[in-house]
Amino acid sequence: MARWLSIAILVGLTAQAESPDAPVGGKAFVDRRNPPSYRLLDEAEAAQVSLGRSVFDTQWAPAGTPDVGGRVGVGPLYNATSCNACHHEGEGGRGSDGDGAAPASLVIQLGSSAGAEPNGDPVYGSILSTSALQGVRVEGAVMIQYDETAGYYYPFGGRWSLRVPHYRLVGLSRGPLAPTTVIKPRLAPALFGVGLLEAVPESAITEATAPRADGRYSGAPVWRSFQGKRLPGRLGWQGGAVSVRDQTTKAFAGEMGLTTSDRISDDCTSAEADCGGQPKSGSPEVSDELLDAVVAFVRTLAVPESPVHAENDSMGSELFARIGCAACHRPRLPVVLPGADGTGVPRVIAPYTDLRLHDLGMEMSDENASGTKVVSRWRTAPLWGMGYRLKLESHSTFLHDGRARSAEEAILWHSGEAARAKGNFMNLGPRAREALLHWLETL
Repeated sequence: MARWLSIAILVGLTAQAESPDAPVGGKAFVDRRNPPSYRLLDEAEAAQVSLGRSVFDTQWAPAGTPDVGGRVGVGPLYNATSCNACHHEGEGGRGSDGDGAAPASLVIQLGSSAGAEPNGDPVYGSILSTSALQGVRVEGAVMIQYDETAGYYYPFGGRWSLRVPHYRLVGLSRGPLAPTTVIKPRLAPALFGVGLLEAVPESAITEATAPRADGRYSGAPVWRSFQGKRLPGRLGWQGGAVSVRDQTTKAFAGEMGLTTSDRISDDCTSAEADCGGQPKSGSPEVSDELLDAVVAFVRTLAVPESPVHAENDSMGSELFARIGCAACHRPRLPVVLPGADGTGVPRVIAPYTDLRLHDLGMEMSDENASGTKVVSRWRTAPLWGMGYRLKLESHSTFLHDGRARSAEEAILWHSGEAARAKGNFMNLGPRAREALLHWLETL
C-alpha cells in the first residue's frame, strides 16, 4: 500500500514539474461532505488528516462529560461547540437573509479604538460569547436590522440598491461595553486553500507589487507576532492570523473556550468571576496531537473548481484587469510547496488576492460602542472558489459581515482605495457588466 502511494506521489510531482506555470490547488468537489486535499498525501499524512477532520467535526462537551472520547473542555464561554458549526465542511459562514438574530457563524469580535492592549473590551474580552456553561452568565446576543438604500441607477441604465446593517448587542449581562470598544461583526471565512496562502513567500506580500491607477502602490502588509516571530498577517478578514495554526488556536480559544499549548487562556476576563471554578479537562484542553491533526486537515484543503464555464473567459478577465480590480485581487501568487525530497518546490496559485490590507472607505468601517466610525483596513479577499459557492448557496452573502447579497453588491460597497475601480465598474455598459459578473462565477 505504502509503495503504491509513494509511486503515485512521485508521478504527481513529475506531472507538476512538467507544467510549473500552471496554477495548483484546484480540485473537483464531487462530494461536498468530503472536501479533498489539494495534493496527494502519503499514508501517515492521510491518517493525520483523517483524524483532523474527525476533530473538526467533533461536538466538544463540557469538562467532566463521560463517554465522549476525551474531547471535552468547551467553555465556560463560547459561541460554538465544533469547528464545523461555523465552517461547514470547510465552507464559509453565510450572513443573515433578513432582520433578526445574527446567524451562529457571524461572530462579534471586540477591539479597541483607543489602541489599548490587550485588544478587546476590558469586561467582555475579544469575543462576545453568546453561549455559556450552566452556572455562567451568557455575555449577550446579537440582533441585526437592515436599511435598504434603493433608487440608484448606473450611468448606462439599470438600478441597484444596497442594504446597510445595524447591529444591536442585547442582554449584555455585565453592563455596557466600554465606549471605545469597537464592534467587529465577522463571518467565518472559507478555509479552502488557506494552506496554499500560508505557502506564499513573505516577500510576495511585503514588497510593493500592484500599481494603482495613479501609479502608486496600494495596500500594505500587517505585522503580527507569533511564536516569538514578527510575520505578516495573511489569513482572516483583516490579516489577523499569520498561519493556519495561528488561526486555529485563536478560534479554539476565543470562540470555543478551548485552550492549546499555543494559547493557554480562553476569553474569560478577570471581570467575569463566574468563569472561575469551572471544571477543566486538562492543560491544555486540546492536546498537541489533536491540534496538529486539525491544522493538517485545514492546511491541505483544496480549492473547489467552479462548476460554471463561461463561453468567453477572456472577455471577463480582460474587463476585470482593465477596470482595476486585478491591482489588488491579483490573479497569480507564487508559493513554495514541500517536495518529495523535503526541499521547497516553487509553484503558482490563482487566489485573486494580494494578501495585503486596504482602506475601502468609511462605508465599510466598523463602529465603536459610542456609534463612531473607526478606520478599518481589509485584507483583499481571495476570489477563488466563487463559482462553487454561488452554485451551492441558496442565498449568497459576501463581505466581512454578509451585508452584500451578490458579487455585484460587494463591488458596489467598495470605496477608498477601490473607489476608482468601482467607478469604472459602474461605467461599464450592461452587457459588459453582465460578462464580468458571469466571469466571476468561473473562478
